[in-house]
Amino acid sequence: KLWRHDLRRALLLAFQQFPYKSAMAEAKTEDEQETRRFMSILQPAMVTILAAGTATLQARQLLIAQTAQPLGKEAVTAATAGLATAFSVGSFVEFLLSPTYGKISETFGRKPLFLSFLIGPALMRAICVLVKNPWLRIRILWLDFALARVIGVQPTMAAAGTMISDVVPTAAQPGARAQLNAAQALGQIIGNYFSGWWNAQAGPQSTYVLTAMVPAACFAVLSQTLTETHPELGSKAKAAKPIADGASNAPAASSASAPAAKAAAAPPAKAKGGAFRTLLFDPECALLALTIGGYEFMQWPPISTVSLMLMKERLGWGPLQAGRFSSGISSTVFVGSMLATRLIKQLGSTTQVSLAHISTSIAYLVWGTASTGQQMVLSLLPMILGAGAKPPLETRFVARAASLGLGKAEAASVLQALGAAARIIAPQIFIRLYLSATSGSGKGRIPLGSPMLMVAVVALLQEVFHRMSLSVKEAA
Repeated sequence: KLWRHDLRRALLLAFQQFPYKSAMAEAKTEDEQETRRFMSILQPAMVTILAAGTATLQARQLLIAQTAQPLGKEAVTAATAGLATAFSVGSFVEFLLSPTYGKISETFGRKPLFLSFLIGPALMRAICVLVKNPWLRIRILWLDFALARVIGVQPTMAAAGTMISDVVPTAAQPGARAQLNAAQALGQIIGNYFSGWWNAQAGPQSTYVLTAMVPAACFAVLSQTLTETHPELGSKAKAAKPIADGASNAPAASSASAPAAKAAAAPPAKAKGGAFRTLLFDPECALLALTIGGYEFMQWPPISTVSLMLMKERLGWGPLQAGRFSSGISSTVFVGSMLATRLIKQLGSTTQVSLAHISTSIAYLVWGTASTGQQMVLSLLPMILGAGAKPPLETRFVARAASLGLGKAEAASVLQALGAAARIIAPQIFIRLYLSATSGSGKGRIPLGSPMLMVAVVALLQEVFHRMSLSVKEAA
């Protein structure tokens, strides 16, 4: 089977790129060993969590259609359309709660917040299975989809990114973030293949039962293996406290040099304004935020609806062909994220980001003008080079935020909120462009692939903002 070959190849590449034991052996310093140990726990956990989330995404659409079917055809249409509304509502709530997540992470630590994002999905999926009343189950499935934006993949990825900022040295963070993105893509590949096969074998409700167990199992394992990475709340901070207390009893001979040493070791002054105001009023951070926010237009969920309609209208593709293409996109993200680590080492982060932006623009230009299946597949090739631009920019953003006196979790919450805002806007823009191209006065004047062509323009604008941020940094 073709899908088995693709899955086997993806898993082989994953194990080649994630050599946990050999990497642990090669690590010489204690910090390197800690980084390797942390990533060896985080990466497989994220693959598992994302696989369950992706499988649930497919099963949810089938389960809500099956649940509404006894109520009539109009009920099926309304239930399916309600999922799109739930997506936008969930993204809006995520936008509102993102600053709160940052404060919780800075106050109570990264680990409690990360683990809390595993409890919600497990409970909601279990409730969706237990409730049998069709009217009530449909609304619970809507709530499940909305909460998936609030306590699901996006905040979990943001929390994982914050932990990487704590543990991994700044120079190695782009590579670590690229590996995190690769773990996300690998989880999506596994989730797509598993869900398609298991839904056909046992039905979507059975898929929900299995995916409810996954976050519960991950919670049990990670609560014992994952360490707290907050610099003031982790194990290192607790171990350093007795040393600091003992140092207070040292002879007074060193008191003259103490103020200077304390000033040198002091962290940057805490920003007086809020995180949003501080970062978005800083020219470099504002340009980086615009660049990073543009990547949400290139994610599969916002563009999936118009993409499926475009493939059906222009190519006559059904669900099977469209599903293979979506799996192909996940595969390009996985391969591109792993390749980005090597490109950063060979070309440098600045050149690699520029190459990714140009490649992304070419990919969506080919996609938007494709009229055959071969041209659609051809668009996946430049997507590979365009998959790894985000990690270096996120590292720069967090480093700049730290220099302004903000916590890493606060910086991550700002990026999460901007991403949520983009996820609210992007689907609406895409669907309006597509409807303008297929009906009314815009028919024949706007290309059918205008949503993809717009993304190609967004990628070029990202490169402009990226270059402007570098100019601002050099001028400072």
